[in-house]
Amino acid sequence: MDRRAKAFFEDLTPGMEIPPASYGPTDRTSYITTAIVLRDGNPLHLDRVYARERGLPDVVQQGPLNQSYLYRFLTDWLHRPWDLRRTKVRFVANVFPDDILTCGGTVVRTWREGGEALVECRIWQENQKGARTLVGEATFTLPERK
Repeated sequence: MDRRAKAFFEDLTPGMEIPPASYGPTDRTSYITTAIVLRDGNPLHLDRVYARERGLPDVVQQGPLNQSYLYRFLTDWLHRPWDLRRTKVRFVANVFPDDILTCGGTVVRTWREGGEALVECRIWQENQKGARTLVGEATFTLPERK
């Protein structure tokens, strides 16, 4: 069975891990495109010398780009992207060029409300060294097998 097969409500129980997904290595050229889209010219994302002068090993990937991997991890697993109802994310470490990011999660609770089958989970993203870069929560709805 494909570990990233689409989920169904009946298949989830509290404490269960959401199948992880990895992305990367991250590419500094993505930072340029992201900077243009976000209108974010912060040299920490674009200028290696500037970043190193401030004590960083290299340029830092933008937060929204980090989040996009986490959202992709969730929406690829859900049946429809709009089934993702709520997220709350906190940035806890920087992402640098060539990092490989792994996203994961754990089911906290499942319940039915207003005719929908809902799931709440803890979510995270970590780099190849196992250091968490994002942590948070997500709530989504899933279809039932009935």
